[in-house]
Amino acid sequence: MLVFDNISRNFGTIPVLKNLSLTIKEGEVACLVGPSGCGKSTLLRLVAGLDKPDQGKIYIGNDVVSDEKTLLPVHKRNVNMVFQDFALWPHMRVSEIVGYGLKHLDQHERRERVEKLLNLLRIDTLAMRLPSELSGGQQQRVAIARALATRPKILLLDEPLSNLDVQLRMEMRLEFAELFKEFGGTVLYVTHDPLEACTFADRLIVMRKGTIEQQGTPEDLFASPSSEWVAMLAGYDIRLKGRYCISGQQLFIGDQAVEIKNRNGSPSAKQNSTAAMVMLHPASIRFRNGSFGEEGQNILSGIVTNCLYEGRQWRLTIRIDTDHFSILAPQKVTIGEVVAFSFQADDAIAFFDA
Repeated sequence: MLVFDNISRNFGTIPVLKNLSLTIKEGEVACLVGPSGCGKSTLLRLVAGLDKPDQGKIYIGNDVVSDEKTLLPVHKRNVNMVFQDFALWPHMRVSEIVGYGLKHLDQHERRERVEKLLNLLRIDTLAMRLPSELSGGQQQRVAIARALATRPKILLLDEPLSNLDVQLRMEMRLEFAELFKEFGGTVLYVTHDPLEACTFADRLIVMRKGTIEQQGTPEDLFASPSSEWVAMLAGYDIRLKGRYCISGQQLFIGDQAVEIKNRNGSPSAKQNSTAAMVMLHPASIRFRNGSFGEEGQNILSGIVTNCLYEGRQWRLTIRIDTDHFSILAPQKVTIGEVVAFSFQADDAIAFFDA
């Protein structure tokens, strides 16, 4: 178990972590998600022993490994870290890099463990190559094999996919899901992309400005973001200003009534009209040729202000009142034309002003 108890860390006068408390269960794959500068990597460095907090305690199991006065050395923590740039020694061959931390083992056991990891990471044919002879994905696999070689209790990964191309990132996400199951230990993974973490995470921990904004399973976080900011991070890119009329018990976008089942906050009982922000994921939107929909669907219309071809489909920019957003359509549409689109009542979230 990994515990952060009221952790704060400042860089000069700038607070990076603010009174943060968090518990990661043994064997859990937890992903820290958030923009650059929110404190994700700093948290990893504190666990690894590369930095110490200004306030609070960090426990690994029942042992305090870091506080204002204590800093257990890196080599005594049984924690390994995979860095963003992989940090492979350029003069060593792959098998030497993976086995570097196993010098306490006899030659036969060391060779056996290295071979097992090379096979697990599917880099057994690269054992005699230098890092300069490897692709980015191969270098990453070597870095992970090295981190797993000493059988750590906790594996830390700091944006390990950020330097890879899109296709390779997708492949590695699937491989991580299998690898973390095989590892069986605690994983703390840092990324700015929540979609990346969804493939393998037991829990997403969304960070913002040094604090935890929301945490939960990937399914819970994407279905019920707790704020407009988390919703944006989860891909709810379409934002439409709305208002809720108490007298008619209806939510309007412009002059068009919609039904929204998911609501964050409540309309004011003191005013007849309460402002709301309706947020949608682009994948929830369906372009329509007609104005009639099935039960449970909302139909909205807007004016097309731009139309761009994206290969087999067209990206339309649509305006409703002062809001602009884009949807995908199967056909070209004339700029200035009024078009209709639909979404399910439970696919949108309405955030009400506090």
